[in-house]
This record gives sequence, C-alpha cells and structure tokens, in this order.
Amino acid sequence: MALLKRYAVVAPLAAALLLVPVGPGSAASYPTSKYKVAFGQTYTKGSLSWYGRSVLLKGEQKSVSKSSCRLTYVAAFRSDGGPNYTRLSERTTKPVCGRSRSISVTLPANVAGGADFVFICLDNIPNHQRCETFDRP
Repeated sequence: MALLKRYAVVAPLAAALLLVPVGPGSAASYPTSKYKVAFGQTYTKGSLSWYGRSVLLKGEQKSVSKSSCRLTYVAAFRSDGGPNYTRLSERTTKPVCGRSRSISVTLPANVAGGADFVFICLDNIPNHQRCETFDRP
C-alpha cells in the first residue's frame, strides 16, 4: 500500500519533469551570427556558430573570373579586455576560380568561453582584398 502511495506522488512529478524545456546546455543555446565580406562581385558569406571552444563558419565563397581566384581566410581571437588580443587559430579555404563553392571551417578556440571575435578576409591570391571583424554576439 505504501508503494502505491509513493507512486501516486512520484508519477505526476516525473511526468512534469518530462515537460520542462531544455536549459542552457542545449545545442540551441549557442549563439549564431551572419557574416559577409565582399569585393566587387566576389564574396564570402554565411553564418558563424559560436561554441564554447570553437567557432564554425559555414557559407559560400564566390569568384566571378577563372583568372581571379578567391579564398576565405579566417582567424579566431580572444581579447584581454583592453587593446591586446591573442590569436587562437586560423584557417584558409581552398581557392575558387570562376564559380561558387560551399565552405565549412571549424576554428579551434581552446580557452574558457571560446573566441571573442573572428577576422574574415576575402583573398585574391596572394593578397587580402577585403577584411572584416565579427564579434561574438
């Protein structure tokens, strides 16, 4: 009989816990932001997903001329709260010549809290054509 009474109290509580929304640890809680760096008709654009110890850049890079290839350079940084910062990692995509290509780059940011900002450049090999900084939201 005592077991039935416990079950009568515990069962509704367990059912209620199943309806509680997922908290801050869920994948949906990671901030995302958009980026776009353009030079003429060429560009790199897409989204940045800011994780605890990495940043994921997903998007598209475009070059309109087969003789003028483009690539995307991206670097993750941590700020010290003042004028100084630390480069955590950097990556470069493969060049694109006369077409568009999907890109996906994971930047390690192996410090507590991850990267504070990323620096993204649209490159015309071997030079940076246009660069922009994107802060963590």
